[in-house]
Amino acid sequence: MDIVIAAAGKGTRLQQFTEEIPKHIIEIADRPFIFYLLDAVVAANFRRIIIVGGHHFEKLVRAIEDYETDSEIIVVNQFDKIGEDKYGTACPLLAAEDIIQGDRFLYTMGDHLLSVEDLERMQMSTRDTLMATIEHDHPERYGVVELEDNRVLRIIEKPKNPKSNSVNVGLYTLPSKIFRVVHNLKTSERGEYEITDAINFLAKDEVVRAVPLKGYWLDLGRPEDISSLVHFINNKQS
Repeated sequence: MDIVIAAAGKGTRLQQFTEEIPKHIIEIADRPFIFYLLDAVVAANFRRIIIVGGHHFEKLVRAIEDYETDSEIIVVNQFDKIGEDKYGTACPLLAAEDIIQGDRFLYTMGDHLLSVEDLERMQMSTRDTLMATIEHDHPERYGVVELEDNRVLRIIEKPKNPKSNSVNVGLYTLPSKIFRVVHNLKTSERGEYEITDAINFLAKDEVVRAVPLKGYWLDLGRPEDISSLVHFINNKQS
């Protein structure tokens, strides 16, 4: 099964670190951050990895060239594929559409840390669309997932009064039909093409199943995340 990793964003909340490089290769504990995700992806037996870059693309490519693995890594320039006027979490799928093999694939964000166990579980044998979730004490900061018997009803971005503590972590197992949905997406209120809108569309007519994470999920989104990630990685390696 292929995995697509989105790594095109500018990381505006990390601007002092990302003016000259993509946030995905900020050094954390002496390695580009995305290397830790790649370690887990390779250990979960993905042999074909598609990374979709954009912001400072050449620097991302050079960093990935230094990552040693027997898996095939393909780095795609989102801006070359679909232009720079389209932005959002659904756009990397459009950039990778003609490269993905098979009728199902994983999709995740390149600014997360995920466990090998959870990446393996997302490859389970089922025809359902899968979306990883986690219980969070502050769901209002994230996309809140409303569920019924582990079936996703809808995702609501940063609601003021969340009806659930389950949040979307940005890890999906998607069928090839997702491309038809993404091609017909309208922009969200913030002017972006959102993968969550595509998931909501699928959830109206078919089963989208929540898969609660059993391992860890850490995010590189804010400057204060850097010290937390260094602490986690150093403790994990010790």
